[in-house]
Amino acid sequence: MTNAQRRAAWLASQKAEGKDSKPEPTPGSAFCPHEAGAYYLATVDTVGTFKMFVRDLKPPVYTYGITTVRFELNPETGKWIWFDGEKNQSPRKTQEGWRLGSRRLHDTREGAEAELQREMAKNGDRVTRVHDLPDDMAALKKIRSANHPDRNTDADQDLYQAVVEKLDRMRTLTLRAEA
Repeated sequence: MTNAQRRAAWLASQKAEGKDSKPEPTPGSAFCPHEAGAYYLATVDTVGTFKMFVRDLKPPVYTYGITTVRFELNPETGKWIWFDGEKNQSPRKTQEGWRLGSRRLHDTREGAEAELQREMAKNGDRVTRVHDLPDDMAALKKIRSANHPDRNTDADQDLYQAVVEKLDRMRTLTLRAEA
């Protein structure tokens, strides 16, 4: 008797006894929220769309956000669910971790932010954060002057504002240190 025949015979005997062939979920395979409670989803939505057969084809405009997910235990089924505003969703296990629908469920906000940064790079969008800028005053002043909106019409306004905020913050820190 081959292994396949043995397995088929075993499955037939299980069905004859009335048992389900699916194994019961073990604590390792069933979803259970961590102690911190909240999970995070990276959401990327399309605002603009393509219009076919129009001269001015504009690429879609993307919006990026992070949704905080708090699971509740469904008393009837014993599964953890999250209501997304339209329907209840349960997480499912994959090789990389847990997913909610088609999106990856992150334990930390940093993980969701890293996924958003990857999506932004893929879509050609860029968000400059103050903490991504160099800590050198001279380098910051060069970036500020290169992106000054009065001198350069093609300047990156967000980058200019981020540099100004970081310079202000660095000045207040040096003033406090001297005092």
